[in-house]
Amino acid sequence: MANIFSQLIFKFLSALLSFTFAFTGTGGGLVPEEVVRTPDDFTPVLRFIACSDIHLDGDENQEAAIRFANLFNDMYEYAEGSDYKTVDAIIVAGDFTGGGAEKEYQVFNKIIEENKKDETQLLAILGNHEFIDYRDVDASVGYEVFQKYVNEQVDTDIVINGYHFIGVSYDPNGKTFTGKMRWLEDRLDKATEEDPNKPIFVYQHPHAFHTVYGSVNWGDIDLRNVLSKYPQVVDFSGHSHYAASDPRSVWQGEFTAVGCGSLSAFMGNLNYIEGDVDAPGDSGGAWLVECDAQGNVSMKLYDIENRMFFSDIDYYFTDLSDASKRTHNWEKQESLDTAPVFPDDVKVTSYMDENCDTIITFPEAKGYYPAENYKITVSKGLKVVYDQTVISEYVRATDDDVCVNLGQLLSGEYKVRIVAYSPYAKEGQTIIQRIDV
Repeated sequence: MANIFSQLIFKFLSALLSFTFAFTGTGGGLVPEEVVRTPDDFTPVLRFIACSDIHLDGDENQEAAIRFANLFNDMYEYAEGSDYKTVDAIIVAGDFTGGGAEKEYQVFNKIIEENKKDETQLLAILGNHEFIDYRDVDASVGYEVFQKYVNEQVDTDIVINGYHFIGVSYDPNGKTFTGKMRWLEDRLDKATEEDPNKPIFVYQHPHAFHTVYGSVNWGDIDLRNVLSKYPQVVDFSGHSHYAASDPRSVWQGEFTAVGCGSLSAFMGNLNYIEGDVDAPGDSGGAWLVECDAQGNVSMKLYDIENRMFFSDIDYYFTDLSDASKRTHNWEKQESLDTAPVFPDDVKVTSYMDENCDTIITFPEAKGYYPAENYKITVSKGLKVVYDQTVISEYVRATDDDVCVNLGQLLSGEYKVRIVAYSPYAKEGQTIIQRIDV
């Protein structure tokens, strides 16, 4: 009973905190014409990949392993087609293994050796999954295995093309960061002394608490307290798996925070109420980040499942050291949100798959942002046979229809009611149609 009560309290606090995001940014709202995109004459002097949560299981034919290898090849192809032809680094923000087993590290290293060019520095830190196999005896063994296969240093401060990259692993218990905060502050102070206006790239596994989408449930307060002192920080994290394609996965407040999602599968929690939910089908992504000589930062999101960039996701950060000039805080991005609507010719279709399950399909609803989720109710007469909220197709860069499995239904006519909701919980268009099974 106590455990159930604590879960209810946690959900209540999570919901309450989610509504306070609007007060963590600065400045008023935006209109679409004011949104800053990467300019055509942007000239990078630094390019890197940021990803997390690969969850390798030791099988080099695992889908996650193939995706990780493809990520290198695809980003090198992108670089080759641009004026700046180098991929300088790849950030792997933890959970690259399933449990920290040596066979999982071996597959990780094999992918690195076969696909990473010498020009690209590997910037990896330990996530909580790198400790899992050792917690019953001694979690700190996770350090030893990481040091054997990846890097003698579990925390690093590396300068690439004049820009600091600071990576912070968990404490030896694989759960906290309390013991790392003095070191992190020291490194940030030194980087700031060198140039107080230049971006500093920080990466660790969990989100800094109460920043990006998922950081209420999957964030660390110690990280937030430290990073808040350094406005020029751009922080990359994973852990939650929450969709990097969601506009809430990029946050600007006292600093800039970016959620990397996962290379293995995107998730969501449907406004902090429903609990963690897998996105339908296969999904995953990574950020391609570029920086110019003036310290401006451009970010594009890559759909690693469909091997293409999201055409409408383009972030451009300027004046990062000045917290009063934020362009992508919660309030400004929420102000752009509009109620999602379906195409004029929207039609719900149905078919039966090989398991005799009924599948319905319908086109995506879109506002300024694509719909995040749909509330779907299916009834036969007065009896409701399906009543669920499902994550939309916004986790993919393709323009595919939404597909929803209703399970096995008796033959007959059914009424389908679908309500679209935006990422900022704005209720959109409702459609009601009938299907025959």
